[in-house]
Amino acid sequence: MEASASVDRYMDVQGHMGRADLNAVLYPGAVAVVGASLSFGKWGQLILTNIIAGGFEGKIFPVHPKKSSLCGLKAYKKVTDIPQHVDVAFVTVPAAVVTSVVEDCGKKGVKGVVVISSGFSEVGAEGAELERKIVGICRHYGMALVGPNTMGIISPYAKLFATGAHTRPRAGGVAFVSQSGNLGNQLVHWASHQGIGISQFVGSGNEAMLGCAEYLEFLEQDDRARIIMLYMENVGQGRTFLEAARRVNRKKPVIVLKGGRTSAGKAAAASHTGSMGGEYPIFRAACRQAGILSVDAPAELLDLSAGFSSLPLPKGDRVGIVTLGGGWGVVTADTCNEKGLRVPPIPDSIIKRLNKYLPPFWSKGNPVDLVGTRDTEVPVVAVEELLKTDRIDAVISLGIIGRTELVRLLVDSTRRSDPDASQEELDEIVSFVDSYEEEYIATMVDLMERYEKPVIGVSLTRSDKGTVRSVEGKRYSGVFYQTPETAVNVLARMVQYWK
Repeated sequence: MEASASVDRYMDVQGHMGRADLNAVLYPGAVAVVGASLSFGKWGQLILTNIIAGGFEGKIFPVHPKKSSLCGLKAYKKVTDIPQHVDVAFVTVPAAVVTSVVEDCGKKGVKGVVVISSGFSEVGAEGAELERKIVGICRHYGMALVGPNTMGIISPYAKLFATGAHTRPRAGGVAFVSQSGNLGNQLVHWASHQGIGISQFVGSGNEAMLGCAEYLEFLEQDDRARIIMLYMENVGQGRTFLEAARRVNRKKPVIVLKGGRTSAGKAAAASHTGSMGGEYPIFRAACRQAGILSVDAPAELLDLSAGFSSLPLPKGDRVGIVTLGGGWGVVTADTCNEKGLRVPPIPDSIIKRLNKYLPPFWSKGNPVDLVGTRDTEVPVVAVEELLKTDRIDAVISLGIIGRTELVRLLVDSTRRSDPDASQEELDEIVSFVDSYEEEYIATMVDLMERYEKPVIGVSLTRSDKGTVRSVEGKRYSGVFYQTPETAVNVLARMVQYWK
């Protein structure tokens, strides 16, 4: 506990000033990289090249004691030598000289510092003392301090990518604050591959000055952040955090992955961030009382971020299921009931409508079994009929997206085995299925905007196109998970938040 309690976070003082300072940190007009380097793989090189390559449109000032230029930019020996205003400084120098650098930043009028350097409270009493000094300097000059021992920050709307990992996700609605930089960077990388847009990423590190409560207060006011994801190992100032989370959660979902849930996890957390985790059952119960969603795995954090950021919230727990085949529908219905969701009967009017499209032996109930139809119109009609009725709050659609991969395999087999097959016709088949899937996604997004009910997809096959399929100019996006149980779990958590 000594390391995590070693620094006074002065919640009341910082909580009021942090909002403006964090705005300068996450939406800066000018940045300095102290300890900037050309040595491949060094932190000063990782941060500087990421900012440049990421397309940051503001001023960039490398700081190096000997170099006159770096990456084609004029370099300065000290922050105080920079002739222009600096909003935020990224500090990558050894821990022993961080205090003097931060002092220079204060004298310069820098509004915030992101201390990448490690060697502070996470390594023991001597490092904790250095950390205290940094906090004191920042408080004296009114600077916001991110870290120390952080992997950096990402702010796609500002085109600012300042992390060691050179992942550059698209701008979107998911804000992510992580006490573990490595895990945070990995999740951001996964998110970008799944098509999930990020509004901000902050590796909070040791949280010497700013903790999760302060980041929540900032994100509460930032309309770009529509959903907030937290990875936490230590819950310092637990009451302050829960009060902030409860308030923010009324406006936008707050979802927490807690590390250090077991004795082994607590020991690992203490060794790399200097934090000590509390008792997990107490933390989870407190989250439940505050209405905060807690998850147990990084994958679920990503699954929920895709759903919450891309779909309208359901306004009830009644689920309509449309499935290309019967088995998936049975599994999905079972999972819905196990997760507390209802799968109600559908009105006779919907059955009569679908009778016009489906053979006499179709299920005539919920789930709506499309019995493998090749009619491209039927899946859309079935989904819209369920969305129209006031007896259904959300729709899960299974197997409509993902047929492209199976068609490609069939086309490939045909090419190999039938020398007389028309190559042009085979190409047209693949092109048709590709186009149909894009049209289907766009139609589902239109239906969600019209009826304000979520349509959650499950892909027939694994896709390299990601979980979230955005449609230009639309509020919502198509979301397609790999398994029915994932889709049901996301819907159940969205219903839990709605309640």
